[in-house]
Amino acid sequence: MDVDFALLADAANVSREGKLNILGSFDRIYGGAFPLTWPRLVLVTRFVASAAEYGSEKSLEIVTLDADGKRLGAATGKMKVPDGKSGRRLKLNHVLPMTVTFPAPGQFSIEILVNGESKATVPLEVIQREQKQNGQAEADAQPQADV
Repeated sequence: MDVDFALLADAANVSREGKLNILGSFDRIYGGAFPLTWPRLVLVTRFVASAAEYGSEKSLEIVTLDADGKRLGAATGKMKVPDGKSGRRLKLNHVLPMTVTFPAPGQFSIEILVNGESKATVPLEVIQREQKQNGQAEADAQPQADV
């Protein structure tokens, strides 16, 4: 099983018709104080499985890493590949809500592993918001999430 794409967003869902709806994709967030807990983001992933993988079970691991490769958190689970139409590659949309705490500004990534093998990495830049001299955030500071 491979990853067709992976990204971070404010929200996402899969309709009953199988359409993937994504709202507010981003790769950068801003915070005024650290450690910074980002209360909700979603990891949106499209997995692609071959016909040979129909009916098999895959181990998934989602790992949040800092720039030095230190693990900040991880989630594990299993995914069963359903049967598809003969000979066709099967596309599986997945939406994972997450809460992440960043210890300091910097470069971070979320790595997606299938059966222990890295399949995709989603970068995320966490930036310290500028402060006025009285300690208040600038009124015209950049928004919390920016594309």
